[in-house]
Amino acid sequence: MNPFTLRDYAGPDYFCNRKNETARIVNAIENQRNLTLSSVRKMGKTGLIHHVFNQLNRTREFDAIYFDIYYTTTLEGFINKFGTSLLAEEESFSEKVKRMINRFIKSIRPTVTFDSLSGAPTFSFNVQNETSSINTMGEIFGFLKERSLEKPMVVAIDEFQQIANYPKNNVEALLRTNIQKLQNVSFIFSGSDKRLLTSIFNDAKRPFYQSTELMHLEEIPEEEYSQFIKMKFNTGSISIDDGAVKDILTMTRQHTYYVQYLCNKLYSSGNKSISTETVKQVYFDILKENEIYYSEYRDLLTKQQWNLLIALANEDGISKVTASAFIKKHNLSNTATVRRGIKSLIDKKLIYKKEMKYFVYDVFFAKWLARL
Repeated sequence: MNPFTLRDYAGPDYFCNRKNETARIVNAIENQRNLTLSSVRKMGKTGLIHHVFNQLNRTREFDAIYFDIYYTTTLEGFINKFGTSLLAEEESFSEKVKRMINRFIKSIRPTVTFDSLSGAPTFSFNVQNETSSINTMGEIFGFLKERSLEKPMVVAIDEFQQIANYPKNNVEALLRTNIQKLQNVSFIFSGSDKRLLTSIFNDAKRPFYQSTELMHLEEIPEEEYSQFIKMKFNTGSISIDDGAVKDILTMTRQHTYYVQYLCNKLYSSGNKSISTETVKQVYFDILKENEIYYSEYRDLLTKQQWNLLIALANEDGISKVTASAFIKKHNLSNTATVRRGIKSLIDKKLIYKKEMKYFVYDVFFAKWLARL
């Protein structure tokens, strides 16, 4: 098995470090403190959450529920995801718990589909309107309350900031009211939009104000990631230069997904010795593989936005984007156009701001742009 898995979580043997972060989240859950976990995309939030679930069950049994609401746009979508995640866990529940689900969540009418390759059943259900969504939400939380009297539970809601975009403005209040009724259930609210998450949890006028412990996920330290990379290559009888490891981390900004992807490709390349040249070649191959996809952005953006994106990719982290030096260097229009362009690119999730500097979100895309 390629040790550089691209799945969210393949087990502790394939998980790099995050000891302090894991310990902090476990401590919060065991002491019934809800926690908000933020980071830029592709930093490994989801893998960390599942690693925490794994660690929790080594010391104490928890029922763990995870669901991602990134693609939801309404309360109905949220409830569908929540309910489906419960049904997905039902196979591991005892008959007693299954009867409890059926008793509490009466409005769920599950649909069963079968995977065309494996034949495995998949359960889902569909809530059609706001009234049934509110009723079903009450039923789900009723089940959580009853179940948690027998066994502690943890619920992780990924990309939680999406609820701020729902058309109904009472979703936060509905959730907060239901969560407050639970005694033995901890929540992890994770997301990749720090601005929206901060607004949800730090705005005194909003229901979730100061209701959770806040935690931001940074890059895995270079030394620890280097040791992990070398160990995994050596386990597969593949040698790798220190310089090659440094290049991997530099080229990927130490963002977990991109590190894993590049190492996965290097591991499967057939080379028994990885040098800096090998890394550069495989990295270039990745850019070539994605070129058709990357080039489509040219048609989705205005000429000014495209040129600004290229400029930001070349700088790979710049703060003074409206400075005349930056504008002249990259032949951009003017300050007003740059300001509008920055806002538009942020809204489109193509760039993000960290420590007052702007970066292109997709590390590989940024490198491809910088070559134009």
